[in-house]
Amino acid sequence: MQRIYSAKLLFESISTPSSIPDKIFEERIVLVKAKNRRKVKEKVEQAFPEETYDNAEGGQTIIRLAAILDIFELVDHLEQKSLHLSEVYSRHLVFDKETSAQEAIEAYSLDK
Repeated sequence: MQRIYSAKLLFESISTPSSIPDKIFEERIVLVKAKNRRKVKEKVEQAFPEETYDNAEGGQTIIRLAAILDIFELVDHLEQKSLHLSEVYSRHLVFDKETSAQEAIEAYSLDK
């Protein structure tokens, strides 16, 4: 039987040319239907592959899943099939210097 989990995710934007000073992280919470926590991790990694697009500076921006910060099993019974991988929360974290995912996690206590 599948259960519904919330997964707190951290995405990282990497832009070229390197003259773009901002370092951007995005924190998202999505809903995932899965049998267990291990399956949640697998489904998230499959659903969010690295994505590349052309940016306004004439370079490219790569958005990648930097970390799965938390997985939480919901106890409420939700029927709608459309809830699978629905995004229920998102925020962008913009840094004015090169910042690692671990530094962003520590600065914003994202793993709490």
